[in-house]
Amino acid sequence: MPNIETRRYREIMSGVETVALKKQHVVMLCNTHANPEEEAEYLKMVVGRQVDGLILASPLLGSKQLKALLGPDLPWVHIGPSAPGLCRNLCYINYEEGAYQMTTHLIKMGQKEIALLLDEAPLEEMKQITAGYLRALREQLPGVKENILCCADSPQGGYFTTQRLLQDGTLPRAMITASGGQASGVLKALQDEKIAVPERVALACLSDSATCAILQPPLTALETPSRRLGMVAARMLFDNIEDSDEEGYGPQEVILQAKLKIRRSCGNTKPIYELFG
Repeated sequence: MPNIETRRYREIMSGVETVALKKQHVVMLCNTHANPEEEAEYLKMVVGRQVDGLILASPLLGSKQLKALLGPDLPWVHIGPSAPGLCRNLCYINYEEGAYQMTTHLIKMGQKEIALLLDEAPLEEMKQITAGYLRALREQLPGVKENILCCADSPQGGYFTTQRLLQDGTLPRAMITASGGQASGVLKALQDEKIAVPERVALACLSDSATCAILQPPLTALETPSRRLGMVAARMLFDNIEDSDEEGYGPQEVILQAKLKIRRSCGNTKPIYELFG
């Protein structure tokens, strides 16, 4: 895992453990801190310990490095889109489509100046999110300047980034953050300066949580089935371990879809969305 402190990775881990427990297997967690060198060291260690299988989430190493470290015989599953030929079995959440839907929603709410705040770690999810954001802008607001920012995936990261935008006089009319932590930091910075949300700045995030629904205003967010993703990855791995010698066993790819939860932080006033969001 790149960062176990991040909510989505904790939920993935929970899903993996749920399936592993039923299969009477123990899960060994390796937190790489989004560092390729740590990732390589952990992979050497788990291969040396002759583990039954491996689930690798958002790896930072390239295809050649992964192939050299893992070898041809270790069963493994890749959480995230994979380069062709890298892994037989992969599963991931369609963050590109989720980011596209979120950006489209803001455009439909009348926004034309939309900034995207990403995690500063070079994770595969951030590439997907960027692709969806850019696709929406180019299709629906051709010629509009894109605005992509990066900061730590934390409330502090969102807070200090918003402060810098305020100091520079470059605060956009709308912001999409990669995580709820970043969004809470952005919201706090805006509230400290008495900047109204959504009247002056619309705010949304790409990771829903119970906290998003109780913030003021409630935060429009993307509901992502991260725990289910972990369960899918674990089931795929056990299928690989148990059935790899059977005739007809082949590559698998499972893509899970996210769901837009529309709340008031982007300007929605329809109570039906609040009721089901």
